[in-house]
Amino acid sequence: MSSINISFLETVSLIASLHCLVLSLVILFSKFFRSKNNKYLGFTLLIIAVVGINNWFWDIGSNPEIISFLDLFLWQFLYPTTLFIFFYRTSNNTSANTHRLKIFYLPFVILSILNIFLSLSTTFQLYDLPDIVLNYIPLFYKVISFLSIIFPIYMIVLSYKYTLAKKNSLSKKWLKYLLAFLSLIILFGVLLESYRFLFFEKLPLTYLSTFSSIFIYWLTYKGMYQFKLSNDQYEIREITKREKKKPINSVNYKSSHFKKIVFLIEEDKIHHNPNLSRDSVAEQLEISNSYLSQIIKENTSVNFSDYINSHRIKDVKLMLKDPTFDKYSLLSIGLECGFNSKTSFYTNFKKETGLTPKEYKNK
Repeated sequence: MSSINISFLETVSLIASLHCLVLSLVILFSKFFRSKNNKYLGFTLLIIAVVGINNWFWDIGSNPEIISFLDLFLWQFLYPTTLFIFFYRTSNNTSANTHRLKIFYLPFVILSILNIFLSLSTTFQLYDLPDIVLNYIPLFYKVISFLSIIFPIYMIVLSYKYTLAKKNSLSKKWLKYLLAFLSLIILFGVLLESYRFLFFEKLPLTYLSTFSSIFIYWLTYKGMYQFKLSNDQYEIREITKREKKKPINSVNYKSSHFKKIVFLIEEDKIHHNPNLSRDSVAEQLEISNSYLSQIIKENTSVNFSDYINSHRIKDVKLMLKDPTFDKYSLLSIGLECGFNSKTSFYTNFKKETGLTPKEYKNK
């Protein structure tokens, strides 16, 4: 029985592919990550995991039946599409319609069907092909190799178009990091495929797998960090929902509109929405933006942004004093109270209290 020598890099790449598989399943089935947008990232990572495991067996010189079966499908035309749809949907604030994007699945479907037709004869020996078809097989795979270079680059360019077109925010910044990292991996694979196209030689994919493993470990770390924040925010939200609501402030304000603003904050907690804007509140009150600013200025002597942030900080301070929330991170409390980033939370908190959230809690 022959033994297989597996190098350290090959071991690392296999572990990374398995981690990628686990992470994809977490994204697809966890209630904290599961969404119509995230499922495309989950499918992308699942495909990358399958490709990584597939290439790992080829690099060590092994070819189990399951790998031969997986080779029937040309995955290099599928994960660039699912990745693009993820970025397209996530980068759009409105509900994105992906029906017209189904055309990008055609290269994977059509070329995989052709590959299956040929492979069932050449690899699995299920039937014989006419000589005229056999003569064109090298040309077919030459075309596949060429398209494997062009198609991923085209999908990356489209992804950048929709992702970089958006203004910076915490989530969009994270998307750009993710896209940049995945683009480097895909382009590295494109370079290897280009060498194969030009010199008719397939290079080992160990270094690509190793580079991908660094990305997977980074994504796992970021994913678990985001998972912890999401989990904390979810539990904080459930706790606050169970708490008895305090009676609405009965102060008689001069402006009925300002009284409505107070009601929306104290009853509906609109300030906990990180995307809350002056425009959205004015629209809800059916008044102009300038009139809304005037009302708040007359009743509080501060502008709209400072007024909303003061209520967020008020809620943060209440939670920091409540032992019920001791097990949750300061950042998760700040994000749940409506701040859209760590910087915004810490800056505004210190601006109003003169202390950082940690200093305030210790005090």
